[in-house]
Amino acid sequence: MIEEVRNRPLEMPRQLRFVRGFLWLQAVLNILVSTLLTFLSINELDHGNEEAGLLLALAILGFVVSAVLIACAVRISHGSAWVRPTVIGVEGLSVVLGAISLFSGGAITQLIGMGIAIGVIVVLNKPEERAWFTR
Repeated sequence: MIEEVRNRPLEMPRQLRFVRGFLWLQAVLNILVSTLLTFLSINELDHGNEEAGLLLALAILGFVVSAVLIACAVRISHGSAWVRPTVIGVEGLSVVLGAISLFSGGAITQLIGMGIAIGVIVVLNKPEERAWFTR
């Protein structure tokens, strides 16, 4: 028991601070894009384009993902056990969706988001950072 207390990290690892910053950045960008998609889809729906409902559903999903990212960014400094698998799941989904978009003719800029997501996953799987969530 005493050994466990001595091995507990007292301060959040430096790389996790970068992860927290990227989570906030992703959340803010998701909110901005989702807001834009909401306005575009509502405009299309007002003009009789019923296919814009899918766009609205994607915007709502973007808001949900943003809320999850914000919750993770807030709780990462506390070392909550649920944060690590949640962030890995969201970032993994981001990589998969980015790859699908890239291979279906999407912009090459998808690589930036995919690179950030892969970097976050790698950091969260390092021993020191993993220990932060298992204290």
